[in-house]
Amino acid sequence: MSLRLALLMCFLFTFHCTAQAARVRHSHHRHVHHRHPHPSKPVAIKSTKATGNVKRRKRLMSEYQHWKGTRYRLGANSHRAIDCSALTRRLYQEAFAIKLPRTTGEQMRRGKKARRGTPHIGDLVFFKTGRVQRHVGIYIGDNRFIHASRRKGVTISQLTSPYWNHHLLAVRQVLPDPVMR
Repeated sequence: MSLRLALLMCFLFTFHCTAQAARVRHSHHRHVHHRHPHPSKPVAIKSTKATGNVKRRKRLMSEYQHWKGTRYRLGANSHRAIDCSALTRRLYQEAFAIKLPRTTGEQMRRGKKARRGTPHIGDLVFFKTGRVQRHVGIYIGDNRFIHASRRKGVTISQLTSPYWNHHLLAVRQVLPDPVMR
């Protein structure tokens, strides 16, 4: 069992025990006249698109910390060096358990076309950086994206910078809509 799963299970168990103790304390206070209609049933909290996006950003930023500064090398796929499509593939696998193809061209055919002006957290952003060269990164909100830069290695850049804005080719939504069910 992974450490993350073990920590999640501990958190859920603690939360459940705390909620149970609160229900027991509440039921012992006879002077309280307002009762929850179903004290044994937990109150369902609907997740919103914003909540889903916050979770996605946290997952991506957590994985980014493991890769930050890793140098760029075309065809590489390790913590010593990595290229852009290998990075997006690894981040998607580690953050969302989704397998992407290895190359930028193959990744560009995944998911559905998204509007360039309104990318969502987790969308893949593609750039045309040369006559036939393509580049890919992952949008993390606030006009920023994670990618493997030739000059800086794994970094976060501004989508609105003149260079990236000029070379933006496409945005693809690979993840399902962030509304949790």
